[in-house]
Amino acid sequence: MKFYSVKESIAQAFSTISARKFRSALTVLGVIVGTTSVIAVSSIVTGMNARFAEMTERFGTSTIFVSKYGFNRGGPDSIEEDQRKEITYEDGMAAKELPSIEDAVPCLGIWPGAPDAPVVKYKDKEANRPVLRGGDSGFFTIRNMRLQEGRFYSDVESQHNVPVVVLGFDTAETMFPGVNPLEKEITINGQVFRVVGVLEKSVARGLFGGNNWEDNCAIIPHGTFHKMYPSRDDYIITAKARDGKVDKAVEELTVMLRKRRNVPFYKADDFSISTSQAEQSSFGKITFVIGLIIVPISGMALLIGGIGVLNIMLVSVRERTKEIGVRRALGAKRSDIIMQFLIEASSLTGFGGIIGIALGFGISLLVNATIPELPSAVSPLYVVIGFSVSVAIGLISGIVPAIIAAYLDPVEALRYE
Repeated sequence: MKFYSVKESIAQAFSTISARKFRSALTVLGVIVGTTSVIAVSSIVTGMNARFAEMTERFGTSTIFVSKYGFNRGGPDSIEEDQRKEITYEDGMAAKELPSIEDAVPCLGIWPGAPDAPVVKYKDKEANRPVLRGGDSGFFTIRNMRLQEGRFYSDVESQHNVPVVVLGFDTAETMFPGVNPLEKEITINGQVFRVVGVLEKSVARGLFGGNNWEDNCAIIPHGTFHKMYPSRDDYIITAKARDGKVDKAVEELTVMLRKRRNVPFYKADDFSISTSQAEQSSFGKITFVIGLIIVPISGMALLIGGIGVLNIMLVSVRERTKEIGVRRALGAKRSDIIMQFLIEASSLTGFGGIIGIALGFGISLLVNATIPELPSAVSPLYVVIGFSVSVAIGLISGIVPAIIAAYLDPVEALRYE
C-alpha cells in the first residue's frame, strides 16, 4: 500500500473519531479502565519488589539466618517447630569457625506482645513497645546497620557487658522529641543504660503496612541481655558468608548443626536456614501471585472494551455503507477500506490506552504521596505492554468490521439508505 493511501486512511479515521467524540469515549471506557488497572497494580508490585531488593542489598546478599523456626511463616509456629531444641550460643560460636563463614553472631530478642516484653523509658516518656535485641558488636556489621548519629558499642563494651544501648530511629524519636539522645540515660526494665547511638530509618520501613523492627528497637550487648533474661535461650544466628560462598556456607552450617544437634541421617533438619537471596526470591513469588490474581481481572475490562469496540465498529459500517460505496466507486481498493477501519479501531483503543497509562501514573503518584508504606513505581516495560495491548485489542476487534466493509458490493452500497 502506498504512503499517501495510508496517510489518507489515518486522516479519515481520525476525522470519524472526532465527529463522534462521545460515542468514541464510551467505546474505549473498558480499555481505559483495564489499562489503568494494569499500570496501577504493576506499579505497586514493581515498587514492592524494588524496595525488597533494596533491603536485600542493604543487608548484603551474603547474609545467612539460622533459627529453630521456619522462615517465611504466615501463621503460628507448628507443634514440630516448638518441640525442636533451641539454637545455642555455642552453635553461633561454632559457626564463626567454618571456612566459608566470614563472621557469625548469635543473638537473642524479645518481640512486642511477649509476656516479658521490655519497658523502655526516658524519664516520663515510654517507648512504643520496642523490640529488644541482644548481640555482640559484630551484629551491627553483619546486618550492615547504619547510624543516624553516635556509634555502635565496641567489642570491649560488649565483652564486659557495659550497660550501653543503640536505639532504633522511631524509639529515639518517641523518647527524645527534639532532644539529642546521645549520652542520655534510659531505663530498660528499671536498669539504667547509656545511649551511644541511633540507627537510620530502615529501608524496609512500612513495607506491607508495618514497621521494620530496626526502626523501633533497643539493642544491647549479649551478656547484658542474658543477665536481664537468664531464661531466654532461643538464639538466632546471623552469619555472613565469604564472597561467592553463600551456598557452600549454607552447606557447612547444615552439616555442623546436624552434627552438634545429633540429627540422624534419616531425619530432616530440626532447624531452618535462610539467606537474603532466598528471602528476596520468596518475596518475588508473593508479588508474582498478586499479579496473577489481579492482572486477569484487569484483563476482563480490556476484553469488555474490545467487545465494545467490535460492536461500535459494526454499527459504524452500517451507518457508513453509502460512504463506503462512494469511496469504492471513486477507485478506493478493498485494502484501503480495511486499513481505514483498522486504523480507526486501533486509534480508538490506543488513545484509550494512553489515557489509562496517564491515570495509572496518577494513581501511582497518589499512592506514594498518601501511603508511603506501599511503595509504587511505574515500570517502562508495563507502559509499553499496556499501550501495545490496547492497540492490539483495536486491531483484533476491528478485523471483522473492516472485512465486512471492504467486501460490500459498491452498487448495493450506493443504493443503501
